[in-house]
Amino acid sequence: MNPGDLKQRLTFITPKPKEGGYPVPGHDTYTKAWASLRLLKGSTRYAAAQVQMEHNREFTIRYQSKLTDDERPEELSVLWRGKKHSIESIEDVDGLKKEMLVVLKAVS
Repeated sequence: MNPGDLKQRLTFITPKPKEGGYPVPGHDTYTKAWASLRLLKGSTRYAAAQVQMEHNREFTIRYQSKLTDDERPEELSVLWRGKKHSIESIEDVDGLKKEMLVVLKAVS
């Protein structure tokens, strides 16, 4: 991974804990990561459009153990460019714990 390609800032957020059973507005920052954005092109873009996934965004980040399935909170979401995105998946790219592929979907 080329560090110069990591130009996008992702902020992983969790909702604030409830007080007295009532939700509290706002969020807490879980972790932050620099990422590179991968755009869908060519046949990949058409395949994504067929299954209504054309609004998904794929980012590559450095490996963080706190983002694995075992450790990350269930209600984790991501802020990118000031917009909230839901997490479709976070995967270890090659199993060597160097990079992670984060697939996000914009929340309306």
